[in-house]
Amino acid sequence: MTDKICIGSGLNTNFLAAGDAADLDVLLGQYKTYDQSHVEITARRLDVIVGGRIIEERAGVMQAVLEAHALKYVLHADHAINFMDLPNFDVHWALAEASVELCRRYGMTSMVMHSGNVPVSVWLDSRDQLLEFEREALKRLGDLAAEAGVQIAVENLIADPLGNKVVSGADPRRLAEQLAKADHPAIGGCLDFGHAFLSAPVENFDFLEAIKTFSEQVWHLHLHDNFGRPDLKGYADEGSRVSLGIGDLHLPMGWGSIDWTSVLPAMKFRKNTYAMIELRGRYRAVEDQVAATAKAFMDYWNDDLPLAGALTAVRSPEKK
Repeated sequence: MTDKICIGSGLNTNFLAAGDAADLDVLLGQYKTYDQSHVEITARRLDVIVGGRIIEERAGVMQAVLEAHALKYVLHADHAINFMDLPNFDVHWALAEASVELCRRYGMTSMVMHSGNVPVSVWLDSRDQLLEFEREALKRLGDLAAEAGVQIAVENLIADPLGNKVVSGADPRRLAEQLAKADHPAIGGCLDFGHAFLSAPVENFDFLEAIKTFSEQVWHLHLHDNFGRPDLKGYADEGSRVSLGIGDLHLPMGWGSIDWTSVLPAMKFRKNTYAMIELRGRYRAVEDQVAATAKAFMDYWNDDLPLAGALTAVRSPEKK
């Protein structure tokens, strides 16, 4: 690790066909031509972990693909991991433990996982116990991660606008409190800017103030954009949601309405932060530009580029 705030940036593999090593190989070959140092590997697209167990043959195939390219990697552990799902905790734990082991084998030094969520009735009945259980599980996972040379980054998710479930980390300030109480050197935060922007109108918090507060716990980023319009499930087709600007669109930075001019200087990340991008596959035509934008953001946070230079890299779909 270094003394820099940001030590890497790059795209992810969320849109890959599950388990397709050949497609991963092609994608990484393209990615290494962009202005980026890292790739965030999406675990649920590897099919390496099955039922909480590593399938050794699959793990070896994927490792050979990763090692064939001059890139560094971080991991987004399976999106379904939920340390508040107490009836099924054992399988969530097995999946998290196997994910840390994959990071160790593949030389990945950062692993993203999701914060907990439960139905409203469960939350109202046992809020304090759920939060305490999650903290203890995170500390236990942090011990494993520290031994493997991995930093865990717990991500803020999107508040449920329909009110059916409580997403404990939807308000980044609350997630910051949870991580501070866990107080483990291998446990930090993953700030998903788009998720916070969508959660703010649902939970009635100030977007900029909340992410600024959370940023002090953060050492992993998910950079993307949207319009801050919660998805009320009125449009089943993703194309319609894109056209209307609804929901978690994972747009290139500058295509939505997040005010990056205010956001960039407000951040106070921990050292050794990864500035990673979560871009929808439908925007692959501009992924090289988005990678360059993330690199410019990283350079700004490292005091290697003025704010005006970083903002120049933000892309608008209205500009040719």
